[in-house]
Amino acid sequence: MHPYFLANFLMAGAFIITKTLPPVCDFLFDNCLLELRQWEIFTFLGCVIVFKNKRQPTVASYLTNFCMYAKMSNMVMFFQENPVYAVAYAIVWLVQASLLRQPVYRGPDTIVYFNDKTLEEELKSCDPRVYWLIEFYAVWSPPCADLAPVFARLSNDYGLDNLRFGKLDVTKYPKVAEKYGIDQSGWSRQLPTVALFKANKEVDRRPLVGAKKRVARFVFSYDNLVSAFGLAELYNDRLIWTILVCLGGPMSAQLEEELRRISAIDNASVAVHKYELLLKTILNQDLNAAKQQLQLFLNFLLDESVGLAVSRQVVADLVELLSSRIESSAQVGLETCQVMLACLQNRAISFEDQIVGVRQLLARGLEAQGRYLQAAEALAAIDMESVQKQFSRDEKARVLLKTVELYLREKDADKAEQALSRCQLAAKDPPHLQQYKVYYARVLDLKGKFYEAAMRYIELSLQAGETEHQMQHLEAATVCTVLCPASSQRSAMLARLYKDERSQRLAWRGLVEKLFRERLVRRDELLEFSASLQPHQRQASPNSDGLTTLEAAVAEHNLLAVSRLYNNISLAYLGQLLEVQPERAEQMAARMIAEQRLVGCIDQIRGFVQFEERHPMSLWDCRIRDLCEQVNSVCERVAGLHPDWYQAACQANV
Repeated sequence: MHPYFLANFLMAGAFIITKTLPPVCDFLFDNCLLELRQWEIFTFLGCVIVFKNKRQPTVASYLTNFCMYAKMSNMVMFFQENPVYAVAYAIVWLVQASLLRQPVYRGPDTIVYFNDKTLEEELKSCDPRVYWLIEFYAVWSPPCADLAPVFARLSNDYGLDNLRFGKLDVTKYPKVAEKYGIDQSGWSRQLPTVALFKANKEVDRRPLVGAKKRVARFVFSYDNLVSAFGLAELYNDRLIWTILVCLGGPMSAQLEEELRRISAIDNASVAVHKYELLLKTILNQDLNAAKQQLQLFLNFLLDESVGLAVSRQVVADLVELLSSRIESSAQVGLETCQVMLACLQNRAISFEDQIVGVRQLLARGLEAQGRYLQAAEALAAIDMESVQKQFSRDEKARVLLKTVELYLREKDADKAEQALSRCQLAAKDPPHLQQYKVYYARVLDLKGKFYEAAMRYIELSLQAGETEHQMQHLEAATVCTVLCPASSQRSAMLARLYKDERSQRLAWRGLVEKLFRERLVRRDELLEFSASLQPHQRQASPNSDGLTTLEAAVAEHNLLAVSRLYNNISLAYLGQLLEVQPERAEQMAARMIAEQRLVGCIDQIRGFVQFEERHPMSLWDCRIRDLCEQVNSVCERVAGLHPDWYQAACQANV
């Protein structure tokens, strides 16, 4: 602690110390207890200090005024006890005031100290676009000493080549004070005076002086000075002008100089604000120039000499700034994101959060351009198990599900399945779990696992939700079921769909009914259904000799239907019924028999396919089952059209 403040604190507490500290109090006073009136004086003093000092610009000025009022109250209380004590206290006060001056600010600043000649020369010769903020001060003035650190901070935070700060001692150059109408007497309320000059003319000053030379009270705090002179607006205008000049000249050297000047600012919030203004100006330039300038800016910002808190905040603000522009100017945003990623990789551990934000922003821009694979890879590169950044389960699910969605839009089923497997443990919330199930069904669909996909789609269609979504899932389940190879599982799925009342609203209800009842389906009956298929569902089926998945599935279905009608059939006639060549019909029958999806054998010598004869009783059972199903269907339609009559009839039968 500076001796000035230490001496002031001792003087401020002199009465309490001498009054309550034995043996001093025993020697000077009758007792060692504070009286009631003395407590009242201290209470009054506390109220005065609170109300009088609440607008002090600095802590030092607050402490100085506090000690001054405390010493005045000490003088009064010493006088009440003994006038001699008061005189002695006053002498010590004078000695302390003459020997120990308030400490002068000696911290960093960008202030120019003028004399009478240099001030006039500078104001006359400087560029008309340059602003000067000049403080007129006196060394002996406590308010001037209180303003010194505030003014130095202003110069550090707002100083530019075209927004400059200066000081002049009016006690040394009284003619300058007289010229600008500043009273420099000991009782002056115009010390300090701060004036703003432009083109050798005074634009504004504080404190203001009225018509009758009445000085308006002004508290010289940091915020008050910024507001009174509009320094924030001036700084923004001057900074943009400076940067434009830099970009028109030797860019790298000028930009580095400006960056070094900003990095020297102690106030982190002000430094961040200046970096943001610099960034906005850079991003408003041509794309090629902006890339070079941004790379230089980020390389400087990510240097270890710049505080980590400042650099993180600036990078986060840059991501937020690009987020608002990525939709309107995607190419600029993408180029900027790529530059940022290249620069941030060198310090990936320190900027994990920011890298995640850049990758998400890059994915947005790529998605907007329809580059889904690159967008998915940008998200897939995010390390969800990073030690430095702990992702919540919700964040993991959101990012991974978005990655799966992008892979699905690119029709990359393998990578979508890999991303989906990583998401399995994270997708626990109902919305994420629902989305996970939808994507899982789509992955199975893309991979050609139509039976598994149909099972998933049916489950989704039965879950609570919007009717439109339920019908979409039911429609997808129907498509996948039709595309399934002929088997008992497919027959069970067709039965489930056919009996679902909602399937009545499907456009291809007739096709589903034919498949369910194992009737022959002609190729021309598939035109409407085939038009609704997605590209991956129209691809050639494996082991089908060029047939599409739909054609192969229907051909196998027709082969099973033929087996229900005939005990044996020639390969030539079978080819006609299946609308394929006899050789292909033979291959299909052989494959189904080998896979135990068809019971029978092939007589290649005679050119016949022999099906297993069904027992008459089993045929009878099937016909009875079909009849019962038709009766149930009629009853359900009657109940839907005439519910009252149907209910009364049921009660009467009971």
